[in-house]
Amino acid sequence: MGRDQEELKLAQREYALIQELIKTKQEQKQPLEFESFEGYELPPRTQFSMLKKPAVSIKYGQMTFNMACIRLFEGVQYILPLVNVGKKRFAAAMCMEEESASVEWARFKNNEVWVNKTITSVDFIEKIYQAMGWQRECRYKVLGRIANSDRGLILVFDLDEAIMFAPFKEEYDDPLSGEKKKRQVKYYPDLYKTRIGRSYDDYEQARQMNLFEDIVSYQEDGSSAQPITVEGSEGDSYG
Repeated sequence: MGRDQEELKLAQREYALIQELIKTKQEQKQPLEFESFEGYELPPRTQFSMLKKPAVSIKYGQMTFNMACIRLFEGVQYILPLVNVGKKRFAAAMCMEEESASVEWARFKNNEVWVNKTITSVDFIEKIYQAMGWQRECRYKVLGRIANSDRGLILVFDLDEAIMFAPFKEEYDDPLSGEKKKRQVKYYPDLYKTRIGRSYDDYEQARQMNLFEDIVSYQEDGSSAQPITVEGSEGDSYG
């Protein structure tokens, strides 16, 4: 029996046990305890595995959407990069190559599979770094989410939720082996320094508000003096 089948059987057994508990409580006329989510906090998504979640990695002069983004919109080769400075959000709207502000974010490799590309634009990224007060020597990674818009489904990235990666790895002593090793240093937004995460009420409110994104107030990257170029970048090797 494979691991997936074992996990499925375990989940089914757990579900059956919960149903038995509820039935017993009802027969004994013992109401289940009600738990309010007031006072609860949710940790940010970035504190868990990000391997299969849509994300954009931004370093000075370049940005790369990971393969999770490309797979969500497989077959789409061009996007409109949009920024809302007031909301501190970056959006990627799907478009045709013929649109004047279109940027190629993916390519069809060897007529077999879609792969991502590194998008290069010093001026555009500089404006993002300035707006967010980011450090030019550091790299940033932002998880995305799908939202509906006037242009259909788009990817939205909350820039103030970005993880910052230090330019150099730090050396540390492995507590198990005692060996000297190096690790990537990352920093979460200041919001989470003294708390686990946002409150449940804030989470629910944001979740409802984020179902539709008004992109009228966004700015396209159409004013850059330098052209946007792309480079091949097939993997999810960054952060």
